[in-house]
Amino acid sequence: MFKSTTSKLALGVVALVVVAGYPAYRYIFGATVVDVNSTEQAQKIEDYANPAAFTTPLQLAKMMKEDDKLIVIGALNPAKGDTPISGSFTFWRGDYSAQKSAYDYGGMRNTAEEMEDLLSRIGASPDSPIVVYAANKHHDAARLYWQLGLLGHENVKYLDGGLNAWLGAELPVGNANPTVEATDYVAPNKNETKLATIEMVRNAITDDDWVIIDTRGTDEFDGTSVKSGAYGPGAIPGAVHINWTKAVNEDSTLKTAAELKALYGDLIKGKKVISYCQSGVRSAHTTMVLEEVLGATDVYNYDGSWIEWSHAFYEEGREGIEIMNGGKS
Repeated sequence: MFKSTTSKLALGVVALVVVAGYPAYRYIFGATVVDVNSTEQAQKIEDYANPAAFTTPLQLAKMMKEDDKLIVIGALNPAKGDTPISGSFTFWRGDYSAQKSAYDYGGMRNTAEEMEDLLSRIGASPDSPIVVYAANKHHDAARLYWQLGLLGHENVKYLDGGLNAWLGAELPVGNANPTVEATDYVAPNKNETKLATIEMVRNAITDDDWVIIDTRGTDEFDGTSVKSGAYGPGAIPGAVHINWTKAVNEDSTLKTAAELKALYGDLIKGKKVISYCQSGVRSAHTTMVLEEVLGATDVYNYDGSWIEWSHAFYEEGREGIEIMNGGKS
């Protein structure tokens, strides 16, 4: 029965490729191809508070031809079958997440020393320009962007629209992870200036100078579903829910500065901000938007996010850790 079902599926795939052509196959098993007006995209970025933090596919292609020190890193899930940008390196969460033995729960960032080793293996130096990208949902690129910021690596750009827009521009893919001479990368300024800890979050709940943004899906925020890795349903008390996807267009590119100001401006005005999600990935995207698009200061990504908070509540019963939209069974 299994063999028959598998054969039928394979024949169906082959038929689809023959009838619809390779682009349809790529759409199903890889990144969705999107067409982005490059001129409008570049103009949009120029209106951001820090346009140097972003790039377009055409701009990146030009940089790759002109700057042999440029390093391009794709945060790509190997299970998705995405074909990387030619000449780029590819990482996935296991590469830049903490060892399983480091915490009682998952989802945390790896150490600065581990990041240094990772960057050394791809030939990076502290002055290397770096561009990060992802596919379909680009929060993983933002997570890398944030972690590079914790090293004090200054010249980092986020590819707007990621691999999807790159494919739409018909730029080259494949031939990734080139062989390079390893370096001895040393972080120029290890810091935790963009990191929120569980203690910071606990204190922020009762401090009017702070706002906590929950960037997860509605079902996670209201406690009707729990993602794998968390220890129970709910949300951090007092958190304001704004799904991270509100910041992006249907084609996965970032919205304009005016649109993002309308979304976040009144909420964060005069406030210090903590952003969280399940494990600090989606919230890293919101952190990047608030800082680099809107120019907000005092913005922090809660690395532990709901995994750590729910562990402290459900597993440890830690004093001072409460939840809303959930409860112990």
